[in-house]
Amino acid sequence: MMMHLNLQVMKNRPLSELVIDFINDQDVNELSKKTYKLAISRFVRWVVFSTLEFWSLKKKDIINYKSVLLREGKSLYTIDLYLTVVRKLYSWLDDQGLYENIAVGVRSPKKDKKFRKGYLKMEQVDLLLSSIDTSLPIGKRDYCIISMMLGAGLRRVEICRMTIGDVTNNFQTTVRLQRKGHNEKDTELGITERMLGAIHDYLLCRNNFSEDSPLFVNHAGGYKDLPLQPAMVSRMIKQRFKQIGIVDKRMTCHSLRHTAAIQALKAGADVYEVQQMLGHSDIKTTTIYLRAIEEETRVNNRAVRILDKVLSESLGEGKNKLLDSAKYQ
Repeated sequence: MMMHLNLQVMKNRPLSELVIDFINDQDVNELSKKTYKLAISRFVRWVVFSTLEFWSLKKKDIINYKSVLLREGKSLYTIDLYLTVVRKLYSWLDDQGLYENIAVGVRSPKKDKKFRKGYLKMEQVDLLLSSIDTSLPIGKRDYCIISMMLGAGLRRVEICRMTIGDVTNNFQTTVRLQRKGHNEKDTELGITERMLGAIHDYLLCRNNFSEDSPLFVNHAGGYKDLPLQPAMVSRMIKQRFKQIGIVDKRMTCHSLRHTAAIQALKAGADVYEVQQMLGHSDIKTTTIYLRAIEEETRVNNRAVRILDKVLSESLGEGKNKLLDSAKYQ
């Protein structure tokens, strides 16, 4: 078997070097590479603490690792991520002729198809936007950011990468975006006059900017006019949520993007249009949002109300007939 063919070669190289080679061979962005490294570190720690030998592992050990993750109460999405990286690692080792792919066939636990991500109802959207004091520059900025995330489904990183020159107002108002995982601003997305108005209102309170200036900047003390960072956007939105009584841990900055997708679909946009707005490469990712609408339909089911009305009318007629017959007895 292949796992024994190159055992001496493998033992002569530190495992950390092989992990670096594996990560460098993955055609993914830097953030994904960091995620891969963390997932492999988690797996290697488990191997060490379990007093196992990495180069003697078998398929049953990978299955046991999955069981340990389940017992630890890790989310199904986290377990899926960890196992996906382990499967990729052993597939790579197999391709390199270094070790048999012992992870092949080890499946991730089935994920609940229920839509579990937080999103806002329309009344919450109205409350959120109306709660922002736009008499101050920070309020104008936050109102503009939230309006664009709700109205165009923008990610926080896309918001932070935008410069003033990325907003164009020729035949149609558009913004140039550097999408997640992209190395350049290669996407133009149309925005509405309402969003453009919010941008103009915000820029009126800014001084000394050019087309290359960040569209959104910090307005606090020593950080004034420095570009906003994604973590700052997350904190700001969490604070805005808290101000209107939303403290659900599922409600994050990304919830505004979920809200944009779901409300667009509910308003009649088709899945392809929403896919283009969100910048998903695979439409299957976009169809996940249909689950939220399906769940709302089950909870507020019109068929149940119609049936209840029919039954009520039928029972009412039956009761009246009994009363009429009683009169003649």
